[in-house]
Amino acid sequence: MPGYRGHIFIALLFCGLLYLFPFWMPLPLPGKIACVAICVFFGLWPDVDTKSKGQSIFLVLFFAANVLLIYRQDYQRAAYLGLLIVLPLCSRHRGWTHSITAMILIPGALYLAFVHYSNTTPTDLFPYFLAALLGYGSHLAADRIW
Repeated sequence: MPGYRGHIFIALLFCGLLYLFPFWMPLPLPGKIACVAICVFFGLWPDVDTKSKGQSIFLVLFFAANVLLIYRQDYQRAAYLGLLIVLPLCSRHRGWTHSITAMILIPGALYLAFVHYSNTTPTDLFPYFLAALLGYGSHLAADRIW
């Protein structure tokens, strides 16, 4: 089973698959960098259910995001983020976070939320959704190979 470095490397390889899709090309450089970051983020995400380097990275990021939300007095979003942080900790390792269902539902729910709450079209956000799917899929594939 690869460690967090292996999952990052494999996520980057999977992210290269984005070049096969034509809608990736018109993205500006910051959009492409965001896709790579999203792919790596979701390449590590399934291991938040166990004590790992990936979990440590996520907890620090989530804590910083929650502090920012509280500072902005956005308590409702801070509460939702807190709930999301706790959910993976309520399951065993390689439980629901390591399923194809979660691979589709987690990025899918985020994609739909961003489409709903932003002023962009679903087509504009699709490369980021695909990056999330590829990253998540890279983790599941790597765990099945090793």
